[in-house]
Amino acid sequence: MPSPVRVHLALLAVSVLFGCHFVFTKRVLDVVPVDSWVLIRVAAAAALLVPLALWRRGQRPLPGLRTLLLLLAASFLGVTLNQVLFSEGLVRTTPEHSAVVTAAIPSWTLLIAVLTGQERLRGRQLVAVGCALGGVLYLLGVDEWIRAGGEGFDGETALGDLLTAANGFAFAAHLVLMRRVGRDLDPWTTVAVLFLQGLLMIALWSAPGFELEHAAMTFTPPTAWFALYTILGATVLTYVLNTWALRHTDSSKVALYINLQPIIAAALSCALGAPAPDHRFFVALALVTFALWLQARARAAG
Repeated sequence: MPSPVRVHLALLAVSVLFGCHFVFTKRVLDVVPVDSWVLIRVAAAAALLVPLALWRRGQRPLPGLRTLLLLLAASFLGVTLNQVLFSEGLVRTTPEHSAVVTAAIPSWTLLIAVLTGQERLRGRQLVAVGCALGGVLYLLGVDEWIRAGGEGFDGETALGDLLTAANGFAFAAHLVLMRRVGRDLDPWTTVAVLFLQGLLMIALWSAPGFELEHAAMTFTPPTAWFALYTILGATVLTYVLNTWALRHTDSSKVALYINLQPIIAAALSCALGAPAPDHRFFVALALVTFALWLQARARAAG
C-alpha cells in the first residue's frame, strides 16, 4: 500500500500536467488545423496506450459483442466528442476559460447520474450543481447578455466556452456510462478498445481536411515540443497516474485536485505573455471550486 504522500503527489502531478496542457495545446492549435490535430493526438496516444494495455491485460478475455457496442457509445462520448469539442472550443477561447469550464465536469457527472437513476440528489449536491452552473454562466457573461436585451453574445470566446461546456457534458455522460458498463471490465483492455474505436470515428471526421503537411507542421519545433507534451504528458502519463491514484484513494479527492488546473493554466498563460484574466475568471473559479468542495463533503457524509 503506497503512502498517502505518494498518492497526493501523483494527483498533484496530474493537475499540473493538465493545467499546462491547456496552454500548450492552444499553441499547437495556433499552427495546426483542429481536425488534423485531433487525429494526430488520438492516433499517437493510441499507438502508445494500446500496446501498454495489451501488455497489462495478460490472458483476460476480450469483451463480448454487446459490451463492445456499449463501449462504442462510451468511446463516441469520451474520446471522439471529447477531443473534437475540446479542441474546437480551445481554439476559440482562452486556456484559463477552458480550464474553468472543464473543472465543472464532476458536477455535470453528478447531474447526469441523477437523471439516469444512478444516484440520488441531496440538498448539498443540488447547491453544488447550481454553483458550478452559475460559475460557467458568469464566465460566459450571460448576466451582461440579459442586461443588454440579448445583444452582444455572439463573441468567439463565448462560442469557445460553450463548445468546451458541451465537451464537459459529453465526457460526464461517458463517465456515467462507464460506471455501468466498465464495472467488471479490465481497465487496460477497456482503454485499448475505447481508443481504437475513437480513432476510427475521428479518422472519418478528420479525413476530408487532413494533409501530410499538417503532420509535418505538428512535429516541427517549437510546435513539436508542445504537441509531444500534450500526447505524452497530458494523455498517456496522466492516464497512468490517474489510474494508479484511483486504486488508492477515493474519487472525491481526485475531484478536488481539479481546482488547481485553472490556476496553473492562468499562471502559465500570463508567464508566456498573455494578459491576466479578468474578474469573471476568478468568480467562476471560486464558484466551481465551492461546488467541487460541496460534492466532496456530501460524498464523504454519504
